[in-house]
Amino acid sequence: MSGRQGDPEPSRQFSDEQIVNWLIDECRDVGNRISSLTTSGDRILTAGSTVIALLATVAVGGGKGYLLMWLPLGVSVVAVYALFLNNLTRALIGYKIGLEREIEKRAGLPLIAWQSRVNVRAGSSHHVKSILIMAGAVYVGSAGLGLSQALHTLVPGAWGHERAWLYILLTSVSILAGTAVTAYCLWIQRGTRDATEQRVRDMFAASQHAAGS
Repeated sequence: MSGRQGDPEPSRQFSDEQIVNWLIDECRDVGNRISSLTTSGDRILTAGSTVIALLATVAVGGGKGYLLMWLPLGVSVVAVYALFLNNLTRALIGYKIGLEREIEKRAGLPLIAWQSRVNVRAGSSHHVKSILIMAGAVYVGSAGLGLSQALHTLVPGAWGHERAWLYILLTSVSILAGTAVTAYCLWIQRGTRDATEQRVRDMFAASQHAAGS
């Protein structure tokens, strides 16, 4: 039985060669977007790390150590945004893998196979793990500095001594919130690539089933 009246029938309207060419164009476009996001993520981490390091230096050198209480929050904001970009990258990688496998299925050859056959461990390389370990170490260090500065307000005559417990509470809450949000952003990335790839497979399988019915 045919599909609903008015539904498109791609396999009858377009040749396999046309479809493969369109898929190749889409695959190349996705590859460019992946490169752009990767570059943006590297720049965000570099710029964020530089700004945070400068602010920490100014705070310590200028006798304004109380500014360090904001350090964990600043680090977590940079980390969360970098993880957000990385999650988008992993989703695009999954999409590109699905496209590459569909191209290979239709053409009979792996015309484009960078993500599906060559760089199969993208997103879980030692490079990425090293960055995550360093980022974690920086966050732990910033949390220690921020909390120690908050505790320093308990010293009589120190800046903010009148509201010492408020600063300690706010600093602790910012550290816990930053840790929770960062951990969540890291956790949701684990299945992003595979889930996106599966959606692409299901999409093509459904379209082929509809065309053949």
